[in-house]
Amino acid sequence: MTDHGLARVLGDVAAERAAQDARWGVQEFPDGTGGDGAAAAADAAKRLVGAAYDAGHLTWRDVLHEEVLEAFAEADPERLRAELIQVAAVAVKWVQALDRRPAKQRFRVIVDVHVLFIRDGRVLLGRRAGTGYGDGMWHLPSGHLEEGESVVEAACREAREEVGVIIESGDLTFAHVMHRAPERVGLFFVAEKWTGEPYNAEPDKCAELGWWPLDQLPADTIDYPAAALRKVAMSEPFALHEWSTDH
Repeated sequence: MTDHGLARVLGDVAAERAAQDARWGVQEFPDGTGGDGAAAAADAAKRLVGAAYDAGHLTWRDVLHEEVLEAFAEADPERLRAELIQVAAVAVKWVQALDRRPAKQRFRVIVDVHVLFIRDGRVLLGRRAGTGYGDGMWHLPSGHLEEGESVVEAACREAREEVGVIIESGDLTFAHVMHRAPERVGLFFVAEKWTGEPYNAEPDKCAELGWWPLDQLPADTIDYPAAALRKVAMSEPFALHEWSTDH
């Protein structure tokens, strides 16, 4: 059966050899192998590999260590060459084993965007309904970042979808970022101006709109936008939310 990973590893080895040659040129050194104690060290390594195998905890380090010590024990060039080929083969197999392992998944966060419409010291909120999250409570116009769009584009889109107004991207000002433990990051933008009068454009998701004083938000405002609005009022650009104090 063809081992498709082998070609990739051998290609990497060839590239590394070329890089070494380009830097150091052709190198000639004495072997430095054989000598007193080398054979005994190789035998000891071989016994350790056998013991590790029998105990069920053999590692690639154990195997390569044995092969290297067996090469070190050989003074005859032909036998040394054969042992070095085994060393190289084990190293290649180890790299292939690494390549077969599933890649560790990077941690990913969910990004949501929020738009602050502020008029005469009042902020526009909507009372959620029929969404399954925070229904009956007040929230900012907001939504999730979608694949392929910038956070500014997402904010403009959400404003259009939820309250029916048009915002140019240059008319949004970043105000606050909040990391909500552990997997959500919220970005808050102030709409400096917009086209159209806000109205409830999603009555299936919103029961009503209301303008509320920034310093007198309704008690039934969802906690994290309420916390973010307090930070915005204090010109604080960053906050953690719902993280335990031992983080």
